[in-house]
Amino acid sequence: MDKTVSTTPLFKNKSFTKMFLAYAISVYGDWFDMLAISILVAYGWNSDPILIGLIPVCFALPGILFGSFAGVLADRSKKVNLMIISDWSSAVLTIFLVFADHIYWVLPILFIRSSLGLISTPAEQALTRHIVPEDQLLKATSYNQIVNNSGKIVGPLLGALILTVLSPKICILINAFSSLISGIILLTLRKIKENSNAPKNEQGTEKLSFKDSWKEGWAFVLKTRVIFNSILFSLIGIMCIQLVDFQFPVLLRSINMKDPMVFGLLLSTTGVGSIITITWMNRFKEIRYGWAIGGGMSLIGFGFAGVAFVTEEMSLLIPIFFALIVGFGNGIWMVSYNFALQKESPKEMVGRVFGITNSVMSAVFIIAPVTGGILVHTFGAVQVIQTVGFVVGGIGIIGAILEKWLWRKEELLPSKIEVVSAKGKTSV
Repeated sequence: MDKTVSTTPLFKNKSFTKMFLAYAISVYGDWFDMLAISILVAYGWNSDPILIGLIPVCFALPGILFGSFAGVLADRSKKVNLMIISDWSSAVLTIFLVFADHIYWVLPILFIRSSLGLISTPAEQALTRHIVPEDQLLKATSYNQIVNNSGKIVGPLLGALILTVLSPKICILINAFSSLISGIILLTLRKIKENSNAPKNEQGTEKLSFKDSWKEGWAFVLKTRVIFNSILFSLIGIMCIQLVDFQFPVLLRSINMKDPMVFGLLLSTTGVGSIITITWMNRFKEIRYGWAIGGGMSLIGFGFAGVAFVTEEMSLLIPIFFALIVGFGNGIWMVSYNFALQKESPKEMVGRVFGITNSVMSAVFIIAPVTGGILVHTFGAVQVIQTVGFVVGGIGIIGAILEKWLWRKEELLPSKIEVVSAKGKTSV
C-alpha cells in the first residue's frame, strides 16, 4: 500500500474539491427527486400501495443484479468518464420522469436510472483512492458522509418548501439540472492520471478478461480478513437494523405519538447526531476498526432499543435523546466502514470492493424490511424493535472485544492473492 503523506490541506487538492462539489450537488438533487416522486405517485396519481411499494425495489434491485459488475467496470475504465456518463444519463432519464403520466412509466425509468447510476459509487471511491493521499482518506470519507447526512436533513426540508409553491415535477427537474451540473464539473477532471488500465495477469503481459477481473475481486474480498470481516460484520448489523427501520411509525402510533412531526423530528435528530460524530472523526488520520465499527453499531442498537421503551407518559425529549444516540452510532459506523474498505484495498481493487459491497447490501435493503414487517405484524413493534436493538448492540460489543482477531492484518497476504498493476505484479 502507498504510504503517501501530504502536508497540503485536503481542500487545497483541486481534484478532490471539484469531485466533492459534484458529489454534493448530486446528493442534494437526489433528495429533491425522491421526495417529489413519492408525493407525485402517492398524492398526485393516487397510485396503488403495492405499486408504490415497488419504488424502493427499483432503487435497490439493480444493485443486487449488477453491483459487482459495476465495480469491475470502474477498475477497468477511466473513472471520471464513468462518473460523467452516470450523471448525464441520470439527467436525461430524470427528464423522462417529468413527462411520465403514470406509475407504470415511472417504475421502469427508475430501474434503468438506478442501473446506470451504479457505476458512479465504485468509480468515485476508486478515484478518491487515486487523488487523495492515504493520510487524508479518513478526512475525505468523513466529508462525503457529512454531505450525505446533511442531504437527508436539508434536502427533504427544502423540497417540501418548494413543493408548497411549485409542482413535484419542478423538484424532479431540479434533480436533472443538478446531475447535469455535476457532470460538467467532473468534465474538468478528465486529465487526471488514475492508472485506468485493466488488471493484467501475473506476468503483467495480458489483460485479464472482464470475467477474470470479476472473479479476482471476489477472491480478494473473501480472502482478505479486514475487508471480509468489515463487510460481514456490517452486513449482519444492517440486516438487523433494516428489519425495524421502517417500523418506527408503527411504534410511535402504538404509544400515541401519531403526529408525523414527531417522526420527522426523530429522523432529523438522527441526522444531526451523525453529522456531529462525523465532524468529530474528521480530526483523526487512523481509527481502530473494531472499536469504531463495533462501537458505532452498539450505539445504533441500544438507541433503537431505548426508543422502544418509551411510553405515552414520557417526555418527547426521551425518544429524541435515543434518536441522537442512534445518530452518533450511525456516523461512526458509516465513516469507519467506508474508510476500512477504501484504505485496506489497493488502488486497482477499490472499484470491485465497493461494487461487491453494493451488491450484497442492496439485497438486505429489499429482504429485511419485508421480513421486519412480518415480524412486527406477528409479535408487535415494541417487542421486535427492543429485541433487534439489543441484538445489534450485542453484535457491536462482540466486534469491539474481538477486534484484534476480527480485524487482524495478515502480513502474508500476497501469498493468498496478488493484484497486478500496469507495471507488473504488486502485492496488496
